[in-house]
Amino acid sequence: MNRSILFLILGSFFAFAQHANAQAKPKLVVGIIVDQMRTDYIYRYWDHYSENGFKRLAREGYFCKNAHFGYIPTYTGPGHASVYTGTSPMVHGIIANDWYDKNLKQEVYCASDESQTAVGIDKNEAAGQMSPSRMMAPSLGDAIRISNIFKGKSIGVSLKDRGAILPAGHSANAAYWLDYKTGKMISSSYYMQDLPKWVTQFNKEKNADALCKEPWTPMLALEYYTQSTEDNTPYEAALDGSGNPTFPYDMAAAVKSKGYYAFAKSPYGNTFLRKFAEQALINEDLGDDEFTDLLAISFSSTDIIGHSYGPQSIEIEDTYLRLDLEIEQLLEALDQRVGAGNYVLFLTADHAGAQVPQYLKDHQIPADYFETKAFVEGLKNAFSTAFGVENLMESYSNQQVFYNHDLMREKNISRQSMDETLIRFAMRFKGVSNVLTTEQLQHPLPQDNFSKLAQNGWNPLRSGDAAIQYLPGWMSYSHQGTTHGSSYAYDTHVPLFFFGFGVNQGVELNEVDITQIAPTISIISSIAFPDASNHQPIVGAIK
Repeated sequence: MNRSILFLILGSFFAFAQHANAQAKPKLVVGIIVDQMRTDYIYRYWDHYSENGFKRLAREGYFCKNAHFGYIPTYTGPGHASVYTGTSPMVHGIIANDWYDKNLKQEVYCASDESQTAVGIDKNEAAGQMSPSRMMAPSLGDAIRISNIFKGKSIGVSLKDRGAILPAGHSANAAYWLDYKTGKMISSSYYMQDLPKWVTQFNKEKNADALCKEPWTPMLALEYYTQSTEDNTPYEAALDGSGNPTFPYDMAAAVKSKGYYAFAKSPYGNTFLRKFAEQALINEDLGDDEFTDLLAISFSSTDIIGHSYGPQSIEIEDTYLRLDLEIEQLLEALDQRVGAGNYVLFLTADHAGAQVPQYLKDHQIPADYFETKAFVEGLKNAFSTAFGVENLMESYSNQQVFYNHDLMREKNISRQSMDETLIRFAMRFKGVSNVLTTEQLQHPLPQDNFSKLAQNGWNPLRSGDAAIQYLPGWMSYSHQGTTHGSSYAYDTHVPLFFFGFGVNQGVELNEVDITQIAPTISIISSIAFPDASNHQPIVGAIK
């Protein structure tokens, strides 16, 4: 054969192969968010993890060890919205779980929608009056649906409504979450009028009750929990409110006393959700045809347990050892149902979590509790003393101060004078490290991390007039358990794994932002980015 003809044929073949590869798509995108997961949980509990849970993700996938949230406050609603829209609250508008609405003059919830009715329980129950309507940007689920002319599916599942609703997106086929009164998985009229038969059957099986028949006991003998404090410490709050945070926990009694929220405050909540996700995979035929689907899974029990017990507890360590096994079983189900290599998966968190301040204090590490009530009352008095006018402050929400602009105009009080009074008072208050006003948020200092994160979390339509930063290790919370929301690494640093179709094996040590997840998955899936998405994928993760 003529050499030139041979080169032409080979060139055409390679061009075709490259074109075919460019068009390749996974059958299914699986997004897993582990609520309140710190990156160090991967390292701390590594020796007791199975070989095919988190270790498999690290061994076969791409592990970003330095992934961070680039905004505040680091809460569940903003976290889920940011991961899946590929942008920050400044754009997608989910600025917190709840926030003060400047137009309605009241607190609103990130997923509430009174125009909808509950599905699966009494239609007037507020637990089902939900939708993604407050999210101002489309999600990865929407991008996937648009890419195949809405022939693929987007389904979100979680124990928390916001953990299911925001990831699945505006055009989602369904979102399901746990009703804490009945122990049933429910939905909203935004998606459907009646639950599918498979969900009704799942509810009839009373899976939560079945799991609660067994007490929560440690997987291992207590002496093996070497990464945790002893079982009974003053830093923990009991599951059932009894004041005795020690194993074993009588789950049936806890549910009878506190409802199914007590069930969610145990690792059995993760088992329940994994079972439900597998049923969604099977009964919705996800990944079963040429049209890419999305299954968004958010494990909530980790957060609920973390809030009560803190990251130093045996309860948290046991929860993650058990979650590792849930991840292993989920991967097995995906391999069997969709096929290894036919799906792409990412796993991350919606935020991390702080150490219990009292635990740190008792070990001579700087930390303390912020007196929010005293701060609010003191600031109100400072305004009334300075201007001789009451009610100049409308709200203090998510460490943001909201001014009463109508009253300021009526009394001819300038924003600048309000800002000066606020800064003068706040910077003398114990636990405050910084104050940023609206003007400063619009023009943040380039080298100031708090300024950058505050700006990314500040939405001009919804946010307040000033943001307050607490000192490291400080929080406004109970002296038992922990919370999150700050700009510090203990709240922003989360694990991030990519796994499966189109993913390289490797480790990323450079800092990445969680808003890069959506564009990375979009390129792997050969779809357009979500409309408001970050346009910088994590290149090393992509084959």
